[in-house]
Amino acid sequence: MNALLLVWLSLFAALPLLAAQGTIVLLNGTSSAGKSSLAETMVQQSRTKYEVISFDDFRASYEKNQQPKRWGFKEYSDVMTGLYQHAETDAGKNVIIDTVEFDRNYDAYCQILDCAKVIKAIVYCPPEHLMKRIEKRNSSGVPSNRRPLLLSFDQFVQTYKSQTSTNELVVARTHTRVLREALNEAIQKAGTSRQYQSLYQQWVKAFGIDKDQDVVIVPKGKYDLVVNTKWDSKKKNVDLLDDYVKSRGR
Repeated sequence: MNALLLVWLSLFAALPLLAAQGTIVLLNGTSSAGKSSLAETMVQQSRTKYEVISFDDFRASYEKNQQPKRWGFKEYSDVMTGLYQHAETDAGKNVIIDTVEFDRNYDAYCQILDCAKVIKAIVYCPPEHLMKRIEKRNSSGVPSNRRPLLLSFDQFVQTYKSQTSTNELVVARTHTRVLREALNEAIQKAGTSRQYQSLYQQWVKAFGIDKDQDVVIVPKGKYDLVVNTKWDSKKKNVDLLDDYVKSRGR
């Protein structure tokens, strides 16, 4: 009886481990912000063992299998939905989601992922440093690395806004002159005046760059922490995420 009781107790003790869900860490930010490099470093150096699910890989797979004639809202939505459904069904695994434009349909994506259980990090690179990263990846000689010059700046205004409440997560404190100069540099190098007018007005609405003033940048969605890939080392950012995961009891 004692031996049998010990067996039952051992099985009972193991149940939480067997039923436990893996940790999901979502990294969102603009293209060229450093999400993929951070995810790779986490796989190599984190105290937790992760596998990476990335938007770029899902998009490449979609294009290969579906061969869409055009890339529109439906195709984009299919990739994003499939990405988060795949991450959610990987129960028991520790997953890093390397994504972009999560705020485009934040509530719907959070419903798929059950965001209350997901650690959501905003990966930030100041816009005045984005162009150098874009040019570096575009000159790498790898076709899949290439990105349109204005893509990150379009995504930036979709991802961030000016602070309106002290309860919002602060991403960065800067000046509108710095933002305006970064956007103007990108526009000049892209050479697209029509897109410039639309994009410039979006930045005016989001950050007030038509006036000289201090500005506090916050994410549009709800995130748990900020990872700055320009000012902080990869090791520091990995430690930051590890410590946060630990504090959440994962």
